[in-house]
Amino acid sequence: MSRNESSSIRRYMVVILALLLSLAGSCAKCLAYETDPLLKPVRVFEGGTAYRTSEDCYWVLRLSGSWRQMGRQYGGLVRDELRQFYAEITADVEERGIDICEQLENAKFWASVFSPDLNELMKGIAESSGLGEDEVLILNAGMSNLSYAILQGEAPSACSGLAVWGRYTPDGALVFGRNWDIDRAAMERYMKYLSVVVFNPDSGNSFASAHPLGNVYAETGMNDKGMFIELNNGGRSDPEYVEGREETASLLATVLNQCSTVDEAGKLLCDTPASLSHIIQIADAKECVSVERATFGARVRKADQEGILASYNSFVPPYPDEWGNRAADPPREAEDPRYSNLINLANSPDFCGHLDVGSMMKLMDIDVRHGGAVHSGTVYQVIALPQELTMWIRGLGYFGWQQIDLRDLLVNR
Repeated sequence: MSRNESSSIRRYMVVILALLLSLAGSCAKCLAYETDPLLKPVRVFEGGTAYRTSEDCYWVLRLSGSWRQMGRQYGGLVRDELRQFYAEITADVEERGIDICEQLENAKFWASVFSPDLNELMKGIAESSGLGEDEVLILNAGMSNLSYAILQGEAPSACSGLAVWGRYTPDGALVFGRNWDIDRAAMERYMKYLSVVVFNPDSGNSFASAHPLGNVYAETGMNDKGMFIELNNGGRSDPEYVEGREETASLLATVLNQCSTVDEAGKLLCDTPASLSHIIQIADAKECVSVERATFGARVRKADQEGILASYNSFVPPYPDEWGNRAADPPREAEDPRYSNLINLANSPDFCGHLDVGSMMKLMDIDVRHGGAVHSGTVYQVIALPQELTMWIRGLGYFGWQQIDLRDLLVNR
């Protein structure tokens, strides 16, 4: 492989990577009691606790301390699961044509554009999980290496979201539904590793991130101030890549940790130059905005109508004059109707005014062919209720919705 080919692959990998949620001791110990009807504490390690959701489906980790200490807790709590996940996904990716050396090269490149905090976290995981530092890097990039192997340069319709509040919900409180999309057929086998990891760092806000285990970056999360964030790929609007800038999925962890309001988060995202184009939704109990973040600039887009904001993988016109002709027009509705489908569903008699969590679950069942947004690429879904500091997660093809009440897991709430 030539140097130019290798660089091109690494650049594409960054795009795919972006698409893609106490008792001290020397080893994780099992707990024989249950203290919460929704979460079951099953292990403790060096001050961290691992839980299983009510039907024993998904992992929830509660970590505290420095980033290195939280990494050690992470690795010790789910040591066996991390090693199993690593073995399964690296073999899968290798069978699809990316050998372990190339997986490591991609993983190191991605870690190089991560924050020092996340790199400290991964070092901590390596100290207690039984995986070496390189193996932790590869696992962190595992779903993204798999994405590259599957797509081979083809950009997917990756992720969509719907926020509703005011007259759209029974009590006016905001409800957010989020689809994480790549390729369900290839990825549903890994939904047994889907998790919510709660970080309680020594400084800043506590926050939770929904992702498969070992994926330390943030694409879907909520902090102790009730601020929810989700990330969509925006490459259709701006396909450029700028080297040397922090990866957005790393920056979002910083946003959740350092920002307490929608305005603060929007300002930080707009003031920080982007390496790749993304569309980031920021919500609290009362409103939601969309940050359309291109490599040449960024803007905060307000609600489509009062009380509703939908997002997918294209910026929504009209564009700012200063963008000139640099942002591509969105595809025709016939090619990708998800944006209009979500707006139309929320305004329909069946849903308008009734969109609580239960109704949002029903809306998120509707296939794109029948006027919804879910499709064959949808891998997992998240519903957020910021007012209650609560999320629900579902891995399609694996198991149904499970509730995670974050109020007793977030130290600084």
